[in-house]
Amino acid sequence: MAKLKIQKTANGITVDSYVSPTTINGTNIGGTGGNNDQTVPTIKISFLKDATGAVDAGYILTQKGQRQFRVNNTSEANTTVVSLVNRLSTELTVADTATILATTTTLTGANVANIGTGSGSYTNNRAYEYITYAAANVAGYSTPTVGYQIAGSGLTGNITVVEVNSTGNITVSCATQTVATAQATMTQTFNVSHISNKFVWDWSNTKYRYYFGNPYSDGAGTPAGAPTWAATTLIKVDND
Repeated sequence: MAKLKIQKTANGITVDSYVSPTTINGTNIGGTGGNNDQTVPTIKISFLKDATGAVDAGYILTQKGQRQFRVNNTSEANTTVVSLVNRLSTELTVADTATILATTTTLTGANVANIGTGSGSYTNNRAYEYITYAAANVAGYSTPTVGYQIAGSGLTGNITVVEVNSTGNITVSCATQTVATAQATMTQTFNVSHISNKFVWDWSNTKYRYYFGNPYSDGAGTPAGAPTWAATTLIKVDND
C-alpha cells in the first residue's frame, strides 16, 4: 500500500491538499495527513505518548508502516511514533498507541429501549439495551455491524453492537447503569485498522471509501458480491 500523502505548506504554496477532484456535497473524496492549521482539513488522530499522561488530539506527520505514524499534537509539543490499536481514544492506556475514528452511519431519531428480559445471552437489562430506528432515517452505510460502536445514545461506557435483531433493531452492550428510554441522533463508528488516501479498513479488514463529510449514500446499494465501497457510499473519517 502506498504511503499516505501529507498536506504541506511552504513559502505560501500548499501541496497534496486533495487526492481526488470528485466532491460529494462540496467535500472532496478521500483525505490526507498533515498539520491541522492548514486551510483544508486533515486526518485527526488521537494518541497517548506516555502511559501516565493524557490522550492528545493531533495529526499525522508521516507514515512509518501500515499502522504506524509519526504524529504531533495541536500545540506542536508532543511528537512521537505511534501504532493504531482497536480502542476508543478514552480507552488508550499503553504508551505510543493511537486511534483514528470512522463514522459509517447516522441514525436520526433513534431510540434507546430497555431490553426487559432480553433474549439469548443478553438478559441483563442494565448492561444491554435495544436501539431502534426507522430505515428511512439512516444516512450512510445502512447495515449495522457487530463490534462497531454507537455514539450519541446517552448511555455511558463503550456502547458496542453485539447483535443485529432485525432491520431497525440492534442490541448493544454498555456500562452497567439504570437506563431511561430516550430518543436522539446517533452514529455508528469504528476504530480504524489502517488507512490510505481514499480507503479505510476496520479490524476485520472490511474496506470502505471515505471522505471528511457526513456519512452519505445515494441509495443505489452494493452490487451482489461486491465490496462495501463499490456503491456510492462514503463514510466519514474524523478530521481537523
